[in-house]
Amino acid sequence: MIKGDAGLGGHMDGSGTCASVRSQLGVYLTGSIFPADRAVVVRHLASCADCRTELADLAGLPGLLRRPACQTAAEVPGSGKPAPGNPSPDGAYSLGGAPPPGGTPSLGGTPSLGGVPVPGSAPASGGVQLSRLMRSMARRRRRRRWLLALAAAVLVVVAGTGWALRLAQPPGSGTRATTTVLETNLVGGVTVLTDAEGYTLYWFSPDNPTMSACDASCTRTWPVVTAPAVSGAGVTGTLGAIARPDGSLQATYDGHPLYTATADKRPGQANGNGVWDSGGQWHEVVVSGGQASAGSDRDGS
Repeated sequence: MIKGDAGLGGHMDGSGTCASVRSQLGVYLTGSIFPADRAVVVRHLASCADCRTELADLAGLPGLLRRPACQTAAEVPGSGKPAPGNPSPDGAYSLGGAPPPGGTPSLGGTPSLGGVPVPGSAPASGGVQLSRLMRSMARRRRRRRWLLALAAAVLVVVAGTGWALRLAQPPGSGTRATTTVLETNLVGGVTVLTDAEGYTLYWFSPDNPTMSACDASCTRTWPVVTAPAVSGAGVTGTLGAIARPDGSLQATYDGHPLYTATADKRPGQANGNGVWDSGGQWHEVVVSGGQASAGSDRDGS
């Protein structure tokens, strides 16, 4: 420990003096500082608000250092009084029986400088308050870790659920682009185009190769055959697709958009052939020589 003003950098000013004084604040609070050094610290603290704030932050240090066993061991044998530089029983600090450096203790043992109480808790309660602060900070850290772990678990569950639902959906379920298999079957003695279940497929006379004239209400009676479509046995015509107003794709065969008919209750029927509905006539798709016939009906129309 350095004695005197020179030891504390008494010939320095500004940040140099602050650094020297701050290095002595701990021993100043515990009362273990030499008298000459204490005088330098007191003079500096009277003019430096930053160092006074530093001193206030360290106000609980003596309370942390005070322990009953240590206090007993530090007492002067046979006197029952604390040794110089040790805290008295009421929490006031003395140096050889003298009051704390820089002034006298206020009521309750709070250190003071020139009669002005030093901001902060009393030394006797500083250790308790610091302990409470540490426990509070530890609780906040545990709470933050728990919340972060909970948020991570929720994200994992949500992501896992999303992937599970995606894997459970049929391929391309967002656009319903299921593949339709086209086949040929003999219905009423005529070879017609059917779907894989054997239901007769139809074309609508107002349609053209790029657009369907069957709107939303029409498709309730004449369901659209979705694209893409693939050829089954005996199907040699040209397959294609057009985009409908709702963005879905409709299969075409030799330039005709394809439909089924709700009038057909089971495979092998052609109840929609020759029917006038929704502003035009409906025809079964007759396959002849590998080509679909656009004008051959059973009734000869």
